[in-house]
Amino acid sequence: MKRRDFLKLSGVGGAAALSTGALTGCSRRGWGLPAADGGRVELTYALWDATQQIGYQKSIDAFMKLHPHIHVTIQQVSYTNYQQKITQQYISGNAPDVFWVNTPWIGDWVVGGVMADISDRLAAEKLDMSIYNQSLLKLHQYRGRTFGLPKDWDTAAFFTNRAHLAKCGFRTAPTDLSWNPKDGGSYLHFLKQLTVDTKGRNALDPKFDPGSVDVYATAAPNDFQTTYGNFFAMNGGSLLPHPYATRSVIDTPQNLETLTFLTRMLRAAHVIVPCNQTGPNGDSTNTQTLFSSGRMAMWLTGDWTAASVSKLSGIKIGSMPMPTGPRGRISVLNGLCDGIAANTAHPDESWALVKWLGGARSQEIMGSGGYVWPAITALDPHFERYWLRKGLDMSPFLEESHGRTVNFPVSSGMQDALNDLTVALGPTFLGTQSPAEGLRAAQRIFDYRISYNTPEK
Repeated sequence: MKRRDFLKLSGVGGAAALSTGALTGCSRRGWGLPAADGGRVELTYALWDATQQIGYQKSIDAFMKLHPHIHVTIQQVSYTNYQQKITQQYISGNAPDVFWVNTPWIGDWVVGGVMADISDRLAAEKLDMSIYNQSLLKLHQYRGRTFGLPKDWDTAAFFTNRAHLAKCGFRTAPTDLSWNPKDGGSYLHFLKQLTVDTKGRNALDPKFDPGSVDVYATAAPNDFQTTYGNFFAMNGGSLLPHPYATRSVIDTPQNLETLTFLTRMLRAAHVIVPCNQTGPNGDSTNTQTLFSSGRMAMWLTGDWTAASVSKLSGIKIGSMPMPTGPRGRISVLNGLCDGIAANTAHPDESWALVKWLGGARSQEIMGSGGYVWPAITALDPHFERYWLRKGLDMSPFLEESHGRTVNFPVSSGMQDALNDLTVALGPTFLGTQSPAEGLRAAQRIFDYRISYNTPEK
């Protein structure tokens, strides 16, 4: 899913506007108000995913039975302008009481004072935080304070076309592949075995015709979360040295090696779909279509695509973990939390809802329905079993979450920074700019975004 630029209302000036004078005299009418008879509290819960909304409605129905004085209305907001709309509604004083928070936005909303600090509530109720994936907890913290409870997670792995792999001699997908930036390792060898020209010759065959490829092994698009963020980490690189850093570590020797491997070595071996076919700026917009049409044999993606992958017709779907890199197999880990609007008229009732959504019963409902991986680690088997009954093996994603991971980068201005990163690296993925030039351009614009928006510690 491609993410566009959003309205930036945090940073040095924006944060002050959000947390101080912008709210003076603002009405709270509309959302979070009691009913006319004063006996029932009305909360609004904002999200963007229609499929998950079905599961969350089941969860919230159970919540309302336990809390008959609270009524919750789910409002779906388009992902395209979600951050902008929630921010604008907060400034106007009519934000949803509770709302989904994705990691690229949390820095803006935490620094800008949009999200309520729940640290004191956690301490007062002595909630057991050890039940969660501990890395997810850190995504929602700032300066030692906590702003959300983890409720789901995602990693990246491959979905495979089992029929094509079998045709190439693989009854099961290998799980022990490795890559390196010097010669590509066993991973590149495997990709050559899967890449076939129109005469049925693979890329290891001296007579292979790179100008007439029928099926490519995979794609390596310009996408941080599903592609190069993972490979950066596996070679010792990253985007940020730590959360809320004001300078990135994009232009490094490790990232240069990795980006050269992805955009030069794999392309020269003719094993990846040309990036001018994967999407604008070489991004991942078209990758599901390329996979479903048989144009490529494997799709490196996030587990949030399970529902759409399961509906693909004419393809027997398998799965496979990412290859191991010089530093091991490492996946970018991300997860949503629910934020409480700092200016909600009903902070206690909003906290009750957030606590429920972060609790075991709600996460069991969501996991057993195949909507999300629960953030409570003991409940992950519910999600895995659901999809296994549907014929989809999600175990590589789970195994990667139990292995080495790196958190999705967090800072103010992150959404704008990531958007600009895609633009800056576009020419490199498209082959019109060197990896070194791409990284230099990427670091310049990325540093501008995060230094402008993130206050110094």
